[in-house]
Order: sequence, then structure tokens, then C-alpha cells
Amino acid sequence: MRFLIYVLSAFLFAQCNGQINKNKAMGIETYNPEPQIALFNKQQHRLEFREEKLFYNDTHVKLDQNMAYYEAIFGKEYNITDRERIIEYKNLPISLNKGKDDQVDNIRIQLYYYNQKMLNHKSDNEAWGFPPKILDNEYILIDGLPLNKDTDIAVFNDMLISSKKRTFKQRFKGVDAVSRQYLNSDDIFSETISISRGELSNLDYVTYSDGSTSSD
Repeated sequence: MRFLIYVLSAFLFAQCNGQINKNKAMGIETYNPEPQIALFNKQQHRLEFREEKLFYNDTHVKLDQNMAYYEAIFGKEYNITDRERIIEYKNLPISLNKGKDDQVDNIRIQLYYYNQKMLNHKSDNEAWGFPPKILDNEYILIDGLPLNKDTDIAVFNDMLISSKKRTFKQRFKGVDAVSRQYLNSDDIFSETISISRGELSNLDYVTYSDGSTSSD
């Protein structure tokens, strides 16, 4: 009986040790999301993607709506730049891009803090008309997992895989963004969630687009 218990214990130890080593190889053990989720839940401004829908403080945010719709969700503290096509919020890490039909087809979420050094750097953000500002929220959630500028996208993808969620198609191999696409409810065109990498930080911003951006 003792021999059987010993063999069973050795087997379970080997199984657990093998799983730990597998998790280490995937980077999962070094990425415990619970502390970040706790911080996210305390944020004043909470942005998250649940499956394929964007939410702000638990309110579903749709694309292809007019500014009155977004003012009801995000408020009216914003500047308008670039021939009235770019709406840059002052108190949120949010920028909206209007197409030729005057409806918003692109929502951009900043992921990093600006500091004085960054203010002197002509980054892609400034070239696109997004002036530097302090980011109010540290994290956003994608399918329940926290993401910010320091997140390792490969580890993030592994976490999505382990939770059986959709992953991003590329991992910054020769490109500056990873993305995933899905069809909207009308099956007319794809909507896209893209995570871009910038010069000043590992991850730069998240773009939520319906694929019909016509103001570029």
C-alpha cells in the first residue's frame, strides 16, 4: 500500500512539475492578471473588450455613430483637429476618427504615459494629430485579461489561448501592430481590434475600427 501511495505521489509530482515547466515556457507563470484586474476595477475610466464589443464603464460603445452618441457616453471635453476629422478627448485616453459621412469609424485608446521627454519627440501620435496628454487609466481589458504598455504580447496571446479566447494574428515580427478581425452583425465588413507598438514604449495604442475608415 505504501509503495502504491509512493508511486501515485511521484506521478502527481511529475505531472504538476511538468505543467509548471510548460507554463514557464509559455510565460504564463510570470503573468498573474489578478492584481492588474483589481487595479482596473478601481479605475475611474474603464475600457474593455468583451469578446468583440467595446465597453466604457460597462456601457457598450458602438462604431458608425454620430458625435451626439459619443458625447452621451464619453462627455464633451474634447478638441477637434485635422479638418474636424479627429476628436481628441482631454480627460480620457480616447481619440475618435470621423469618416466622410461624419460618423466615427475608428476609436483609438492610448496605452502609455507622456512625460517631458515625450513632449519633445515627434512621435506617430503627434503626426496623426493626437497631442500628448496624461493617460488616466493604467489598464484596459481584452477578454478579461489586462493590457497596458508593458504587456508582453506573446504572453498575452498565450493567456488568451489558455482561456480559449481569440488571439491576435501577428506578434510584431517585422510589423508594428498585431490585430484580429471579425465580421459585424450584418456580415457586411470586418471589424478590427489592433494593438500597435510605438517608439517610446512596448505597446502604444489600441485601435478599434470597422474597416470602412475613409478619412485617411
